[in-house]
Amino acid sequence: VAKATAAAVGELWPSGRGRQGRYGWSEHTGPGELSAATLAWNWSHPRGRFATMTFGTVMDSELNIYLTAADALRKFSPDGRLLWTHTTLPAENMNAPLLMDGMVFMSQTFGSVYALSAQTGDLLWRTRLAKFNAADNGFVMGHEGVLVVAGGAYLEFNPFVSGVNASDGTEIWRFRTDAPIWNFAASFPDDGTLVFQDLEGRAYRTRLREGTLIWKAGGVPGTWTDGTATLGANGVVYAVAVHAAYGQARAETPGELSAYRLSDGHLLWRIQVQFPPNNAPAVGKLYGMSNLSVVQPLGQQVLQGAPTAVAAFDAETGKMQWRYEGPRQQGILQAGDGPGILERLLNGVRPLCLPNPWGAPVIDAAGTVYLGNQEGLFMALRDVDGNGVIDGPEEVSGYDTGACFGGSAGPSVAPGRIAVASCDTLFVFRSREKGSLATG
Repeated sequence: VAKATAAAVGELWPSGRGRQGRYGWSEHTGPGELSAATLAWNWSHPRGRFATMTFGTVMDSELNIYLTAADALRKFSPDGRLLWTHTTLPAENMNAPLLMDGMVFMSQTFGSVYALSAQTGDLLWRTRLAKFNAADNGFVMGHEGVLVVAGGAYLEFNPFVSGVNASDGTEIWRFRTDAPIWNFAASFPDDGTLVFQDLEGRAYRTRLREGTLIWKAGGVPGTWTDGTATLGANGVVYAVAVHAAYGQARAETPGELSAYRLSDGHLLWRIQVQFPPNNAPAVGKLYGMSNLSVVQPLGQQVLQGAPTAVAAFDAETGKMQWRYEGPRQQGILQAGDGPGILERLLNGVRPLCLPNPWGAPVIDAAGTVYLGNQEGLFMALRDVDGNGVIDGPEEVSGYDTGACFGGSAGPSVAPGRIAVASCDTLFVFRSREKGSLATG
């Protein structure tokens, strides 16, 4: 596969899950404290916060931010100036984008994937792979010049994964999974393969250039999860499943987190979790821990009064390390969803976000976990006293954004700063000089 010819732009946080080899785990320390004092700037649509929906972010080496929204893909300077806009309506952009080889890549609900120059926003190519792609919140991923996306939605779900030549948009291969794909994300071991899962929690390892199967493992037939698999730096694939069929999960429906050996898919361990694991796990080193941990958001969305939680587990054994009891859903809908229905419809975008209880988690270099909650709080968590319970102002920092977070809303981390989008607004936080969690 040829390299793209677009002008080179460095990639600091190239995908919604971060860099190859460190998915959901940054080598940089974020601001730690999340407050009005550390909020550098925010952006909502000029016609009002409900005129579009915002989802995923990535960041280049110059700290420019690329934001997907239902109506367009946009690029912002580090200080919040809008640099370019690529409008796509009536096709919507629901996933987090990808920066690779000087281009920014995205998929649309009308079945297309496309590439823009990261510098100028000019359209370089567009390829229609199917009549529709699912209106879910996944991640456009790629490695070594191959773009990998899920598509072909029929009755909502994506039945296949495609490998696409990043330089010209040619589809290289198509792989049909045993069960459909929802909220797709892929991880790349950097050995010519990739790993991902389907909505039943079945993990797959396939060849990046050919799209052929190496192994598949696990899965709970007839079930549904909004979660996705993640490859850890330890060569272990972590996949999730919920013990309920589509539309049948309740507030305390259990699920499972499984660890598979990358080489052959052998099950290393499997644990039951109390609530549905409805987003991607992050794998990295947490504050006070010397070994890798798996951080898993938990909860079932759009259930008034339903509990939410975030749990951390030892990546080698599955033993729980700490737990945070998150906010319960207060209203019939999640934060910010109901008030914007009419305005969104008038602007030609979907009326409701209806996301997972949590956005995708990210661990920074200080071991702090960042993620957004459906009640509007963007949060920073860490177990300072080591008692296994996250609680109190030293361990929980949060900023009320007023809106829920899409499943593809994984924060983008840079030294001393972090960018994240709620379902209607982009927020950028920066460290104070002193006195924040980031300084320890």
